[in-house]
Formats: sequence, structure tokens, C-alpha cells
Amino acid sequence: MKKLKEYYDKQPLKVILFVALILRLVSAIFSQGYGMHDDHFLIIESSRSMVDGHDYQYWFVDGPQGHSLTYPAIMYFFFKLLKFIGIVSLNSQMYVVRIVHALFSLLTIYFSYKITYRLSNDKKISNYVAWFLSLLWCMPWLSVRNLVEIVCIPFLLSSTWLYMRNNEPNTKEIIFSGILMGLAFAFRYQVIFFIGGFGLAMLIYKQYKQAVIWSIALIITFCLSQITDIFMWKKPFAEMLGYITYNATHSKDYITGGFFNYIGVVLGVLVPPLSVFIFFGYFYGYKRLFVFLPSFCFLLFHSIFPNKQERFIFPILPFIVILGVIGVNEFFIKHANRVKLKKVFKVCLKISIAINVILLIPVTVHYSKSARVESMKYLRKYNDTAHAFIVEDRVNHRNTHLPRTYAGGDIRQYNVIKDTNLVCDTVPAFIIFVDSVNLEERKEYVKKYAENLEYETTIYPNTLDQLMQKINRHNRNLPLLIYRNVDEIPEKRN
Repeated sequence: MKKLKEYYDKQPLKVILFVALILRLVSAIFSQGYGMHDDHFLIIESSRSMVDGHDYQYWFVDGPQGHSLTYPAIMYFFFKLLKFIGIVSLNSQMYVVRIVHALFSLLTIYFSYKITYRLSNDKKISNYVAWFLSLLWCMPWLSVRNLVEIVCIPFLLSSTWLYMRNNEPNTKEIIFSGILMGLAFAFRYQVIFFIGGFGLAMLIYKQYKQAVIWSIALIITFCLSQITDIFMWKKPFAEMLGYITYNATHSKDYITGGFFNYIGVVLGVLVPPLSVFIFFGYFYGYKRLFVFLPSFCFLLFHSIFPNKQERFIFPILPFIVILGVIGVNEFFIKHANRVKLKKVFKVCLKISIAINVILLIPVTVHYSKSARVESMKYLRKYNDTAHAFIVEDRVNHRNTHLPRTYAGGDIRQYNVIKDTNLVCDTVPAFIIFVDSVNLEERKEYVKKYAENLEYETTIYPNTLDQLMQKINRHNRNLPLLIYRNVDEIPEKRN
């Protein structure tokens, strides 16, 4: 133990990164499934189905969807490589994908430590930030997901670090900083508001020449990253234009909230009551413009924009933590006489640590959307004869997207969410009912599509998924009852 402490005193960052890696590898192994719709269907389902020679729901036929193709293109080639070396099933491939993302996420901790030390010149404070981002209850789980909001973070941090690690960055540092920021922009279009804040900081510091060089490197990198649009749509920036057009007309079609919605998200994710101090420290440290202005502009835009999904704010969480920890430390140094407030802070710290530990353990190994994934794994044994299935949810009147690539083959999904006649191009081999409410009436209704049904199995969501469903109905974690169309597949397979 003494030797370990001595090693930590000499190499704290290495120890922190090692602990962070262990947690993320545990999550990579046990936290199967996916977190939100986008991290599977826009990244995995689209790219993986293309490797198999399919086009997920005609994703590349209907026109630009308003999503950058940079990340899906990278995943496409990665899946091609995995298939080439003999790792074929999506379930096996996803273990490798999660491990690679776990390793990549360590850059978030590394550059956050470096930026903190550059701003504070205090290794103790830098260690706090690194530990915070390593052990924050949701970070191991998020780090192995295919969310562009998480994948873009190392690019944002490394770009910021390169530009500000010296008092006056040289031309090489400026160019590489611009390249990395361009890559972040390529992954997540909303990063443009972070970029705007970064550029504003340059102008405030009268770094006009640096701003021009940085911007040129950024623009060239972004343009090169969008070359996939030319191959897919025969015109440049098709997806970006589609994104702008779609959000201009559909901004209120999703989850909306008030101006302070994301402040509540930040306070919740960073674990109250400590998060209140962190958020205060973030604004207290506002003079560090290259960290504060980009993240603040990003937060301000998303607070104004109607569409408010929690994950949208994730890219700036490390920046809030960096300035928050620095700001709180500076505040207590400046106001050393605030003895009562220090005591309150220590109590809040202990409460938040306890809450974080309670959340960290189950979330790190959480198999998210387990019922949806397992239902498709179940159908895999029928993939030679099952070419379509119907998902019936006339109770909730909502489409339930199932991750069909886990089923193998080119299997189609049809949705019945209201009393209308559905035209099926392919005879459904299975009917999947979402929940068991009014089941007998619903079975009679779908007989127009599959007359002879036989009960196959029920896939239940795991305990944590059920809890998430109760907390937030938008999670859509409900039991899935699978019935087989006997006319298509007479015998049940084991």
C-alpha cells in the first residue's frame, strides 16, 4: 500500500487512467445494448447493414437525413475490417466496438487533466478533475456508447489543449488545433456554437492572425470529412444542409423544455448537491475564455433552442467540470474566512460521493434496452426463413424501433400503431406485441396479417430498464411478446 501511494504521488495521472480504463472495460463487457435511439440506429444499424449489403430502412435512398456521415463511414470500414478477420455476428463485433471506444475515451480524462493544470498550475486540482471524470457515475457507461455527443469530446479537448498549452501557440499548434476542431465539427454539427465561442475568445485577445490560420485548418478538415456526401448524394454538404433544413422546421417535434432545462440536466448529471458548487465555480472561473466562452455559447444556444434532449449537452460537461473545480478552489482560497461555507461544502461533497458510488456500480454494468436487443437475438435462429415481422403497439400508438441487425439477414420491420390497413411487401413471420395490455383483442386485430399465431416467448426488460421506464416514459422499456406465424414457420426452433 505504501509503494502504491508513493507511485501515485509520482505518477497520479497514470493511476487515474488505469482505474478509469478498468471501469470502462468492465462496462464494455457487461453493458450491452444501446443507450438512445441515435447511438445504435444512426451509427451501428446504418453502417453495419451496409456491410451486409442491405440499406437500413432505405436510409441511403430517401435522401439526406441531416446527419453527418463521417462517424457512420468510419464505423462502416471498421465493421468491414472485423468481418474480414472473422468476427461476424454483431453481438461479437459490439464487444470490440465498445472496447475501442473505452480506450478512446481515456483521452477525455488525459486532456482535461492537462487543461486543468495549464489553467491552475496545481497538480492536486488537476487530479480532482481527472478523478471526477473517471468516476462520475455515468461516464464509464457513456464512454462505450456510440454517441456522437461523447465521441466528439476528445477532439474538442485536444484542440483546446493544443491551442492554449503555451502562452503563444506556434503555427504548427494552431494548425493541428484547427484540424482537431474540424474533426469535432464533422462528428457533431452543433459544435459550430463551441467553435463560435472559441473564435470569439481569439478576437477578444486580438489574435487575428492565429484566428485566420486556425479557421482555414478547421474549414479544410471539415470539408474533407464531408466528402462522403459527394459519393452518396453527388453534391457537397448535402447532409449539413439537410440538418439545417430539418431543424428549422422540426425543432418542436421532439422533447422540448424551458430555458433552464439544461442547467437542471448539468446539475443532475454532475451529482447534487456538489454540482451546485461546480456550476457556481464554472461561472466564477469565467476569465479563462478559451474554456469558458466556447462551452457557454454552446450551453446558451441549446438553452434557447426548443429541442432539448439530455445528451445534446454532453460535449461540454468536461469543460464545466474543469472550470467548476478550478473556480471553487479559487473561491475558497480568496474567501478563506468562509468557515461555515467550507463545512457545508465538505458535507455536500460526502453526500455526492455516496450518491455517485450508489449509481456508479449498477449503471457501469447496465444492459440498456435489453428487451429490444434480446428479442432480435432470439429471432436470429430463424434468419434463414424469417424475412419480416410486425411490431404491434396500438395501446401506446408509438413506433418501437428494434435493432434488426442483431437478428442477422435482411429482415424487415412493419409497425402497427393505429387502426389502419398496413401494406406488407413481405409476409411477416412474427408478430411482436409491445406489452400485454388488451392482448387478446390485439391478437384478433393482427390476424388480417397473420391468421395462425402461436406464442413463442416473452422478453422482459431488466430491472434497471424497468425503473427507467417508470421514471421517464420516453425510455420505452416494455415487455415484448413474440408470436410466430405458423403459416410461415410451422415449427418452433430451440
